[in-house]
Amino acid sequence: MADKPKSFEEFYFSIKDDVFDIDVVADYADLHEGNIGEFDGNMFCPECEEAKLSFVHQTSKRRAHLRRNSSSKHKDGCSYNYDYASRKKVQGYVNSLSYGEIQDKLNAIMNMLCKDHKKKSSESDTKDDSPIKAQNPMLIHETTNNGDVLKALRRKRLNAWIDESDGNDLCVFYGKVKLKIEEKEKIDKSSKDSYKYNLLKIYTQNKKGEWKFRTSLYRGVIKDIINENAIYNIVMIGHLYFKFKPFTIELANKNALKYREI
Repeated sequence: MADKPKSFEEFYFSIKDDVFDIDVVADYADLHEGNIGEFDGNMFCPECEEAKLSFVHQTSKRRAHLRRNSSSKHKDGCSYNYDYASRKKVQGYVNSLSYGEIQDKLNAIMNMLCKDHKKKSSESDTKDDSPIKAQNPMLIHETTNNGDVLKALRRKRLNAWIDESDGNDLCVFYGKVKLKIEEKEKIDKSSKDSYKYNLLKIYTQNKKGEWKFRTSLYRGVIKDIINENAIYNIVMIGHLYFKFKPFTIELANKNALKYREI
């Protein structure tokens, strides 16, 4: 189980039966002198929906976040119960999987993180469809001197606040996006030969509902087949890279990406 307390940037809001980013609470608090209104007492773990969360206001050293109430616990099997896997372990895990295996893993993660709460038809459906009933896709096995242990994958929603304080650990990035392929050409400085490569450009919705460029992925010779008018759910395992503005995401390997038209 996790030794360090974890912070949350999204939460399950029981009144609306949906998952929201912390920005909606922070914005409400800014407008109401720190009061968070109906969010108070109705925010829970976005995964297991059982552990109760409290809002922690922004300071000069840390952005606003949520933390688990000490008197409240996650469900058994919830990935927030476990320590995060190191970058080295995640990289080794991803590299150990075949194309089909990593796609199956990403598909399971997508079904979990991109689920539509509004489609739940009854309390029994909620229990039967719980991602923690079976093996949690946000957990990976790690072999140690003490045997086989479970470690959690970090996660980051693509339309959330992202900056260099998020570090460069390998992480599951996910969300609802629009996509576009851009072909680029570059000249090799040593040989003077030119070559072409592809970028997968990712757009997310802002608070006004407008689709704005968020980041891009280097795809090399891979040219993804994209419907630029469609909306996709996307999941990938990679790390942040801030050499290019605002940031790019470097995939753990070329197969660590999955998107599905909604």
